[in-house]
Amino acid sequence: MIGLLTALLLFLPLSSPFGEAEATASSAVDGLRLEVSVEVDGSPVAVVARGVAAGLSELPPVALANQGGGRWVGIVELPMIENILLGFESIPVRGTTTMSELHPLTELGVDAALFSLDAVDTGFGESDDDPLVTPEGARWGWLGLAAGAAALTLLAFWTIGTVRKGDDDDPVEQTPIDDPAN
Repeated sequence: MIGLLTALLLFLPLSSPFGEAEATASSAVDGLRLEVSVEVDGSPVAVVARGVAAGLSELPPVALANQGGGRWVGIVELPMIENILLGFESIPVRGTTTMSELHPLTELGVDAALFSLDAVDTGFGESDDDPLVTPEGARWGWLGLAAGAAALTLLAFWTIGTVRKGDDDDPVEQTPIDDPAN
């Protein structure tokens, strides 16, 4: 049951003439690299993936390759890591082109965690209202520093006491070194 639900969520059915579409992120270094695929009914001359970024700025279209059986695939490279809106355009031999609805990449199968990297709480304060070290944390830090200093002091006294104690308990005989010249 869960496997069936996962399979249904991986493929987003689009309106006619488009069938199931999916996108997977193959790389997120220096931008986002996506592998996209869509099923298209009929026999279009070309299928183009069109993206719209934040602020409704249209990204350059990407032509998809015909894999046969109505399946069109391609690589879309974005200069940023952003959950853009992606749609497909079917270009027939004659007549008007047909555009699918625009869908966020997360609806097409890209992991949403990829886009929430900026929202991850690192623990570093970004303003004076959210300080890096709180007064409670500073108190614990000073307490830890004092405990470490006390431990080192005790270790030093213990080491010095052991060395002196060893000198008193086990006297070492000193023998003169014979001079080979004599």
